[in-house]
Amino acid sequence: METLLSMSGMVGAACCVGMYAAVSWGKVSADKPVFFVVNGLGALLVLVGASQQFDIGDAGTVGQELIWAVISFAGGVRAWMRQGGAAKLAAWRERASGSLMAMLAR
Repeated sequence: METLLSMSGMVGAACCVGMYAAVSWGKVSADKPVFFVVNGLGALLVLVGASQQFDIGDAGTVGQELIWAVISFAGGVRAWMRQGGAAKLAAWRERASGSLMAMLAR
């Protein structure tokens, strides 16, 4: 279990650094939802890794990664909305409510 926790932290750090590198080299656009999703996932994995044998020295890491995850979530939502996310959500709701009504009518 200890190895799994350590590995999750390393994978999380690779996600964050990898996305930074991908944006820097023009492979990924920083305004795409995938950028924010991978960064947020990386932050959460680093938090899991930091939970192993936590001490007060890890407080900075935990604080940084919590902020990183919140910023990634907010940025991902904004990017998704810019790409028509609200319209997609409205269409999904309409389909779902239509399916529910059809099911209830049976």
